Amino acid sequence: MSTVAFDRDSMARWYAKQHLKVDEGIEKVVYLPTNAGEREIRFLEINTEMLDPDDHLEPISYGVDMGTGNEHVLWIIDVTPEQYERIRNNTLQLPNTWNLDAAVIYRPDSPRGHQR
Repeated sequence: MSTVAFDRDSMARWYAKQHLKVDEGIEKVVYLPTNAGEREIRFLEINTEMLDPDDHLEPISYGVDMGTGNEHVLWIIDVTPEQYERIRNNTLQLPNTWNLDAAVIYRPDSPRGHQR
């Protein structure tokens, strides 16, 4: 399998725009590039429609284009707005190696994202 150049930041921007477009409950997508692998995209999706949120934050893995030169992994943790505030205030912990350093926030009204 040959590998192709992978622009993680551009791909993250594309995914964020798509998720914001199709899921009305997502008020923002927070892209967390720090400590992520070269072909790994990590998102916190702040979701206003979450039922029964759990404080054990477990990322869900979506392998994309597996077995091709463009393969990569998209990790997503859905959190409520309240949980996100607790993460920002360090009272709710993200999984090991995940952090808000260099986070890029995407909102429906700012599709290019901005640093936190």
